[in-house]
Amino acid sequence: MKWLFDSEGPFISGLSRIFDVMFLALLTFVCCIPIVTAGAAISAMYDIMIKMVLDRDHGVFKPYFAAFAKNFKKGTLIWLICLAGIAFIGANFYLLSVEFEGINNTVLSVVLVLVFILTLLMGFTIIYAFPLQARYENKVGTTLKNALFISIVQFPRSIGLLFMNGIVIALAFLAPGVIPMLLYLEFSVVGYVTAHNMVKVFVALGDKDAKKRSADEDMEVAKEAEEAEEESNFEEKAENSATTADNCEEKVNSTEETTDSE
Repeated sequence: MKWLFDSEGPFISGLSRIFDVMFLALLTFVCCIPIVTAGAAISAMYDIMIKMVLDRDHGVFKPYFAAFAKNFKKGTLIWLICLAGIAFIGANFYLLSVEFEGINNTVLSVVLVLVFILTLLMGFTIIYAFPLQARYENKVGTTLKNALFISIVQFPRSIGLLFMNGIVIALAFLAPGVIPMLLYLEFSVVGYVTAHNMVKVFVALGDKDAKKRSADEDMEVAKEAEEAEEESNFEEKAENSATTADNCEEKVNSTEETTDSE
């Protein structure tokens, strides 16, 4: 039974991971309340969750708000663009429902198919955009284009993720009273499953850093990063020393010139 209480064992590690995911979902839920900040909040959530999947996370609270600040501008802009797209699709469905009787059946069928395809593509883009924003540094337009392109390339996976999110949305329409609980479910279970799938997508795209590393590999990477930082600091000190030496030489020359003039 010692394994049950071993801090490094699978049971305690699993409980710790569940707690971290639940706490992360709570932070995301709170940061989404102003609505306009939802994009930054969701991007930050995926930033931490992807690291969780790769076992490279170091806490939740401070890293989350650091990621929130990093993704605030672009994450918010992506969110506003997605909201505009959702509003456009919603308006189309509303107009179709209002004008249903006055539209020719053939025209109605064509329009419904087009709106359905547009809705599908919009759903794909939203699902992929925020993990991509969390993972890579790109312009907003590039992130949205990549999200759409990758979602089409990963079509079977995209359908599964869209279906999972669609269930949550459908339940929200059927039972509006439990929307807060459903949002918490979206940010915890659905979010973690999405992050797990996105890591596989990153690997398929050739992102070598998205592969899980062993403990020895992690130590080697950390050592290389530390050596690179030390080398950078050494070069910076050397540059500062050279600058100081140049300044001293200029002062000496200036003093000599003053003495000669006297």
